[in-house]
Amino acid sequence: MTPSQRSTAISDYIRQELLTIPDHVISFARFMELALYHPEWGYYSTEHFHLGEHGDFTTAPEISSLFAQCLARQIQQIHQSLALPSLLELGAGTGKLAGDLLTELEHLECLPDHYYIYEISAGLRKKQQDFLQTAYPRFYSRVTWLATLPENFSGTIIANEVLDALPVHCFQIEEDNIREKCVAFDHHQFVFKLCEAASPLQEEVSALRDLYSLPNGYESEINLHVHDFIAALAHSLKKGIILFADYGYGQREYYHRERSKGTLTCFYRHQKHDNPLVMPALQDITAHVDFTRVIDKAVDNGLSLLGYTSQAAFLLACGLTELVTAAEKNLTQAEELKLHHAVKLLTLPTEMGERIKFMALGKGAELPLLGFRLQERRREL
Repeated sequence: MTPSQRSTAISDYIRQELLTIPDHVISFARFMELALYHPEWGYYSTEHFHLGEHGDFTTAPEISSLFAQCLARQIQQIHQSLALPSLLELGAGTGKLAGDLLTELEHLECLPDHYYIYEISAGLRKKQQDFLQTAYPRFYSRVTWLATLPENFSGTIIANEVLDALPVHCFQIEEDNIREKCVAFDHHQFVFKLCEAASPLQEEVSALRDLYSLPNGYESEINLHVHDFIAALAHSLKKGIILFADYGYGQREYYHRERSKGTLTCFYRHQKHDNPLVMPALQDITAHVDFTRVIDKAVDNGLSLLGYTSQAAFLLACGLTELVTAAEKNLTQAEELKLHHAVKLLTLPTEMGERIKFMALGKGAELPLLGFRLQERRREL
């Protein structure tokens, strides 16, 4: 099936679902869920999904192995301090982060007993298996793929750019009322339609409106799925630490009056735009993470906050400068320029350095984590 045929198929599927609903509208969260995660036609579910140069967007592990090398040093500290030698990666993308992490952890003499990958996309699971078996064959037997979260897991859970892909509800404040931006089909295209907001959307957004004095006309989104997601992780984790890395803000910045159109963003062939209703299943759809909401739900589920900082501060605290200095000794001039470009993408405030945040949550594990020693920003939550 070609990409165009896949987009047509998911569009027809959504249209058929709309016909079964009296008002012929669905929440944007449902639209996003189908466009990204439909098991046969969703954006993340097919062989056409790629990261990096040949995809629609790139992630830190795809830019440089330095990301994994720094993260490995944080994991080393956790393993040595807590004697928890298992790793669980949520949504492993191409598998490159897993391969680079295992390589660096071997170098640091702290290979995990087990490296689990929780991946709900069968297509991505197959890609990861093929990649790791080819590029990192000596580690392949250590990796186990899971379709559900494990029970009583002890160790480190890592999630790089996972939270920003969870479906979100969209809302608009109109004449002091909360309206939900739902999705309908009209004149041969998907369109937004303002609907009466149901509870709990009404309650959650009303609280935000009152807390941050949000004006009429204000639009944004809210992740009502994050509670169940965090609760599932907390239930799965018996003892250990969860590391999130994602685009996001504390809630005061997320719902700032001047951020009046929200953070919903689409990526198609490395071009960014703000219309999530076009090209269903052919483009990535993301929304930034409200990290205040994450920690609120985490505490409700027995997890504690161990650290919150920017990606730049985390990588530098984990030895980025030393790793770059060591790497430069064996590089050609062209390779050195490429390395420095990667470092800029990972650390500059206008790139990933400030826009991506790291958050660490713990359960039965309290220690001063390496990655948060330079800059601790929990006051922003």
